[in-house]
Amino acid sequence: MRIGVFAAIFLTASILNAQTIQAITDAASYSPRVSPGALASIFGTGLANSTAQASGFPLPLSLGGASVYAIQSKNPIQAPLTYASATQINFQVPSGLTPGIANFTVALGGGNSLSFAVNVVSAGPAIFQDSRNHAVAQDAGAAYATNSTSHPAAAGSVVVVYLTGEGAVDNSVPDGAAAPDSPLSNATGNPSATIGGVNAPVQFLGLTPRYAGLAQANIQVPNLATGDYPLVLTVGGYVSSSAVISVSGPGTAPSSFLTLLGQLPLVNSSSSTIAINNNTTYVCGANRIYIIDTSNVNTPKLLGEFGDADLAGNGGVCALNQTVSILVDIVGPGSSPSFVAYNVSNPAQPIKLGQIAPQPYTFLQDLSFIGTLGFASTSWFQFDSASNITAQHGDLVALDLSSGLPQLISAMAPNASLPASNNLNVRPFALTLPPSSNYPNTLYSASTTATGGSTQGIAALDVIDVSNPQNMQGVNRVGVSGAAIFLGFAYDNRLLFLTGNTTGYRNPGIPDFSITGNLTLTTMDISNVRNPIPITTIVTNIQTTGTYHVAPFGSSIFAIVNNSPASDPSGPGSLMIADARNTKAPVLYPVMTQFGLSGIAVANNFLLVANQNGLNIYRIHIP
Repeated sequence: MRIGVFAAIFLTASILNAQTIQAITDAASYSPRVSPGALASIFGTGLANSTAQASGFPLPLSLGGASVYAIQSKNPIQAPLTYASATQINFQVPSGLTPGIANFTVALGGGNSLSFAVNVVSAGPAIFQDSRNHAVAQDAGAAYATNSTSHPAAAGSVVVVYLTGEGAVDNSVPDGAAAPDSPLSNATGNPSATIGGVNAPVQFLGLTPRYAGLAQANIQVPNLATGDYPLVLTVGGYVSSSAVISVSGPGTAPSSFLTLLGQLPLVNSSSSTIAINNNTTYVCGANRIYIIDTSNVNTPKLLGEFGDADLAGNGGVCALNQTVSILVDIVGPGSSPSFVAYNVSNPAQPIKLGQIAPQPYTFLQDLSFIGTLGFASTSWFQFDSASNITAQHGDLVALDLSSGLPQLISAMAPNASLPASNNLNVRPFALTLPPSSNYPNTLYSASTTATGGSTQGIAALDVIDVSNPQNMQGVNRVGVSGAAIFLGFAYDNRLLFLTGNTTGYRNPGIPDFSITGNLTLTTMDISNVRNPIPITTIVTNIQTTGTYHVAPFGSSIFAIVNNSPASDPSGPGSLMIADARNTKAPVLYPVMTQFGLSGIAVANNFLLVANQNGLNIYRIHIP
């Protein structure tokens, strides 16, 4: 075992101003979940009277006058602390907690903060990393070199990767105590790892001797070409956020499409979208919309935020209409949605125009435009008391934005003779196409043939004529039997690239009517816009609960975001690049995994990616 220099667990982090407890995360990757015995962090204001750090083991139960308590079943458990300040407390999660929700409070000067609920999982692997997402890792050889671009790990060698959240171990250690040199404490959950998407054998996973709450994974580096690759660790089905590992080797280098240029930390929500207005970017989350100056992609700057009172925790999907300079956010809950519109003629100073409900249409999924016309799809179920789906619905609505606020024009009328016009199938995603001289005003909708109480069907792409927004017509339905449902897509010239899944929505629908199968990739020739021709459908071995975000780079290359797998439904999503230049054999390349990974957008040869911890900007390379 290597016990080299490891200071990262005691480092502080810069945090935005907040009241009392703002967030509780793991102490390594700042994900919104913790596990028993792991190291975690509380962020907020007024948390401690002074700055103090633990000087040895066992860890103290109070620092800077502050104490942390975890409560489950009304029984408070005091947590050992490693660091305390007015804005941050680092602590060890009590090992007596069980999977589920735990409430944490900070006691200071005879008073307690309001409790803060956190998701506790049996294992929550979180890799320690620096500000550029490079893993805190060491060469397992005699040199103990810290892994970096200048000190890469040789293919075939073993690296010691430091983490927390390894889950249960076979030789337990009391909370706050340092793990002994012998016997070692091995994680009992089944571990696996990938580097650059290639299997990397885990030779050991367990507690690091002489530290409390710190774990390590000894991982063998696969035969890759020299370069930086994403490392992902999975323990008992729970997936980590990725961290970069530098490798030196003779292997074949995979195509490299992205270079990270700039990052901006944000307190973002678990789901968000991005809208780009020239050099101003809007990150639309559940609670607020951030205004970011991206004129310098290396150093994006936060200009402000707005919409807090309007969104109230139910935002996250927005779209920008360039024709009238209107930003529209779909605000939930889904059963009673509304549109809130802002004039962004001055990008840094949005002006609210108003809010309107598109009754009676609920569970709106998206919004795209042709001129001042907007189009949105819906996707929802009816279900019984046992959560069995009894009916499925998907409408398509047309809106008028010429006056600023979206005004409902009509919904597509069901027509039994035109399958693409029915409203008895879900429509998870819809997107307008640029007007074509041959087929103007066309919209594509992702769907499935599954209907009624059955979620078994095949993936369907509906082609909708929206030339007359008061009388929209489904003119074609293209089915693909290799997938059960389409969830997202993007087009690049004459190529349509669709993501789907091998299963439909779970029935009965617990939890949350999720999708539990594998990612599918479909290509279609859309030279004739109204008559897409399927080229191929590939079923991957990647488990995902949905793939709704796809963005084109050009040259038949796309970025996609996968949701977490069914084994870890609250875990991180993954960003991948799909190279579809060979339309019959698309190839996937992993980029990273991250919590709250959802919104992506392409502009001026840059990819902007939102996640729960902020915004990343990448330069796009087409090799």
